[in-house]
Amino acid sequence: MVQYTHMMNQTTTVKSSSKDILAKCMAVEDITVEHRANVPTAYFDTKNRVLCLPIWQDMTNEVYDMLVGHEVSHALHTPAEGWQDFVGDGKGSSIRHMFLNIVEDARIERLIKDKFPGIRRDFASAYKTLHTQDLFELKDRTIAVTDELIDRLNLHFKVGLFGLEQIPFADDEKQYVTRMANTVTFEDVVALAKELYEKHIDELEDEEEESGQESGGSGESGDGEEQQGSQGNSENEQDGSQSGSSDEDGDQDGNGSGDSDESGEDSGQSQDDDTDDGESADSEDGESQESGDGQQGLDYDDYQEGVGQAGSSQNSFEQGVNELRDTSSGSYAYHTIPTMKLENCVIDYKQVASIWNKFENEDDWSQIRYQDYTEKQDATNTECREFLQRTKSTVAQMVQHFQMKQAAHADKRTDIAKTGVLDTVNMINYRWSEDIFLKNEVHADGKNHGIVMYLDWSGSMTSILKDTVEQLIILTEFCQKVNIPFDVYAFSSKSHPSLNEQDENGKSINHQYEEHADQSTMDPHRFSLVQYLSSDMKTREYKQAVQQLYYLAVGNSSYYGRSRFPEEFGMGCTPLNEAIMCALQQVPAFQEKHGVQIVNTVFLTDGDGHSMGAYGTWGSDKTIVHDPKTRKDYQLGTATSTPETKAYLQILQERTGSNLIGIRLYENKSVKNLRYRYIKDEDMKDAVKSWKKNNFIAVDGQGYDKLFIVRGNLQVETEALDNLDDDASYAKIKNAFMKGSNNQKSSRVIATQMVDIIAA
Repeated sequence: MVQYTHMMNQTTTVKSSSKDILAKCMAVEDITVEHRANVPTAYFDTKNRVLCLPIWQDMTNEVYDMLVGHEVSHALHTPAEGWQDFVGDGKGSSIRHMFLNIVEDARIERLIKDKFPGIRRDFASAYKTLHTQDLFELKDRTIAVTDELIDRLNLHFKVGLFGLEQIPFADDEKQYVTRMANTVTFEDVVALAKELYEKHIDELEDEEEESGQESGGSGESGDGEEQQGSQGNSENEQDGSQSGSSDEDGDQDGNGSGDSDESGEDSGQSQDDDTDDGESADSEDGESQESGDGQQGLDYDDYQEGVGQAGSSQNSFEQGVNELRDTSSGSYAYHTIPTMKLENCVIDYKQVASIWNKFENEDDWSQIRYQDYTEKQDATNTECREFLQRTKSTVAQMVQHFQMKQAAHADKRTDIAKTGVLDTVNMINYRWSEDIFLKNEVHADGKNHGIVMYLDWSGSMTSILKDTVEQLIILTEFCQKVNIPFDVYAFSSKSHPSLNEQDENGKSINHQYEEHADQSTMDPHRFSLVQYLSSDMKTREYKQAVQQLYYLAVGNSSYYGRSRFPEEFGMGCTPLNEAIMCALQQVPAFQEKHGVQIVNTVFLTDGDGHSMGAYGTWGSDKTIVHDPKTRKDYQLGTATSTPETKAYLQILQERTGSNLIGIRLYENKSVKNLRYRYIKDEDMKDAVKSWKKNNFIAVDGQGYDKLFIVRGNLQVETEALDNLDDDASYAKIKNAFMKGSNNQKSSRVIATQMVDIIAA
């Protein structure tokens, strides 16, 4: 075998992402493009609409574009059915497949060049490069008219058309060149391939008769196998079946069953070259491409018969392209996001109220336990009412701030327009002023907003849960005052019993995601989304829900003497990624329900979510997450930089158009530990200053439109003078008032930042 040299000096690093876009644009279809290290050849799965490309090394852009354009043309023009009757299966099918490939290649390359004339130059340059590398093994070879016709046709349409070689044809053979150049439909291709194959068989039989050999005689391994197969297949072409023969895996197959041509599959002899006709790639799930060591399709020896014989140039070309693969590259990992079943994930506010009622009416309450519960409930209810009373002025200031912001933005949107009606007061000034017409102020409509909040209800939040819930309540109170629709969900690994029902075999009967057989689709962890607050609640429901949420915040944040509450509302792990998967459906539904133009989706957490399977794909050069709805691919960063959530947020933003706000609660006094991940060295000075002054820093580039890292142990300050002594001096009162005023602003960071965003 010839050792293939590297590409020439013009080789540049090929950006696979740009080639993905190129393939989709040429296909005029949002096909899926995958790059895999374990496949030897490019192929197109016509059923699943997946273009799979090997990972090539030292590949020029022109060669890459030619190979992509070739496979895209299969996607556009090669049908998934219609070839099986001719190709069949078993011995001899591989050479018939090769005849069909060569004829179809000529057609689809002509069609793609006609559709996109600009790619003609890439085809010419690519075949020149491959010819220079001697991928067709033409060096020191004289192509003669005695060589196999199908081989010369293949060379003519791959190198002869571009003037790289002079391919000879006898006068009676030139009709096949013309017909091959003018095939229009796939039926034309099959008819011509069949005619060329039968001509090849007839010539072999004539040669055998002349040499006095029997048709099944021995000889060189390639010739002998083909001759034996050709006679054995003469009956197959009549009835499409085999009797008493064995398939290429050595399994006896008395009636041609298994991978018969009637099933629409190709008995394992698919994807035989980088210019595969694509029809053979219609497996049910495409997993066969990755089996074993990644070597699939034909055995090259099936139709290698020596230089100049049928299939030799095609065989050399396939092996040559295979040699261009980057065998040292790591594997690519592809993952598909799941589709969630919200009915098995979400506990809405009405179910929450029902759970509380059931809990309070349990029969097994002891007098002591019930008294303890009611006392704690009364205490927290009182504390909650006092908190709401104290924060009325804070909410009023937020409303005023919001209205001022709205007015400022409305003023920016105001234009003065002339009406064309004379102003009877100012028309007297017509001698020195043309401004004598009445005017109108035109106000462009502002955008109305809604808020969907997802609160981390994990055990790590216990020390800051009460402070966080207080800030959320202030925000919902503000939304109530200015009629902004909102929903508040808490995500937790705790699951309501009804969300985790199992059958007698212990198998879940209410999956939280759509069941699938695709191994690339990720499986979320079991979790629940609890809707604690909503603008859909009636006034009485809302007040009761606020008190219950406050009670849970106090109860879950107490390390000593925890309060009693329904087990469904306890703390768990951090299923942040699963919450984002649900938001993909909840945010559009919220927007449609309330008729808002902009939804602000807020994720409030103190840490990262656990992986659904894409993060941590060790040994992969690239990890790709696929969105089956938009059919877009998202490349993750390295496995050590927690990139999974960032990709899911990008999917959410592009699907819904939502404003994504991240609020990361951080309890440390210093922000220096956030260096590298969130803050660049050159930005550290400003970050420290903002942290000390405002108790938060704003960060970009984390998947959110804006990520706020907020001091997590902030209490909502409402009274500046509470801790002063009765005999405090004027100076102390003044200082306390000024300090307290600043503390009030900084302690309601979450609410204040959201007001600024909504008012914009």
